[in-house]
Amino acid sequence: MVQEFFWLYKSLIYSKVLNDCEIVAVCHPSVRNRLPVDSKIIAIEKLPFSSLHERWGDYKFINSVGNLADSEVLAVCKKFDVVLKTDCDTFVTQAMKSFQPTGLCFGFGAYAYEDSVRVKLAECSRRWGYPHSGLHNVGASVLGPSEMVCNYLQSHMECCDRLLEEEFKDFRGEWPNWSKQVLSMYAGELALRLTYPQANSVGLLDHFTNAERRIGSDVLHIHAWHTDSYWSKHHFREGKYAETKLEDIDRHTLGGYCHWLAAADVEQVRHAAKMQGA
Repeated sequence: MVQEFFWLYKSLIYSKVLNDCEIVAVCHPSVRNRLPVDSKIIAIEKLPFSSLHERWGDYKFINSVGNLADSEVLAVCKKFDVVLKTDCDTFVTQAMKSFQPTGLCFGFGAYAYEDSVRVKLAECSRRWGYPHSGLHNVGASVLGPSEMVCNYLQSHMECCDRLLEEEFKDFRGEWPNWSKQVLSMYAGELALRLTYPQANSVGLLDHFTNAERRIGSDVLHIHAWHTDSYWSKHHFREGKYAETKLEDIDRHTLGGYCHWLAAADVEQVRHAAKMQGA
């Protein structure tokens, strides 16, 4: 996870997005000293939400919701105009620097392709008192005005709690059908319907690390999904790209951009960022 944080950090340097922002890093106390030494990083030490709440003990994905919906974290986020909530294994591009969201922007999720799941989500909406908007497969990353993002995160956690109590207290299911495995993704969709159903864009974030696609102004953010295609974070960790020289990597493709940033050290990235502006 710390290695992945450096990927995101280096992308913020290279894209020069970090010139105008700060990083709020919610991290385990044991890794605080392994993060980069940088005044741009606001580290907030938190134990995993799942370890502090017994009812969530078998669902680690709740940490990416519960730890961020924490009052201390939200108080810091509200000091900013715009907030990007994302995983560590992601990369931002230069297009993010000039992007100005007026609503919530998401990537795509992959949890509601079965009709049975869509029916259950619609049932929850009706039972909870707000209409089904027809919007499905909302991604985990979210970018938008800080007040909207913070409101959404609080609602997201509330929806997680309610789904656990009403749907998954004594039921696990199996993906791709209705399943506790993706409870937090269901909750994210329901939270969006409850908060900003008419003020969102789905598909702007979490692009795949595709080597065939070149980076344009419509690519703000790339996610290192689980894949065996280039660029694969799993193959990278296994050393399968170790023979590739940095200068031979095409930074203009989504896959090459991620590969180069993962492979280069921080000083190499800083130097390359300076050369871009020379």
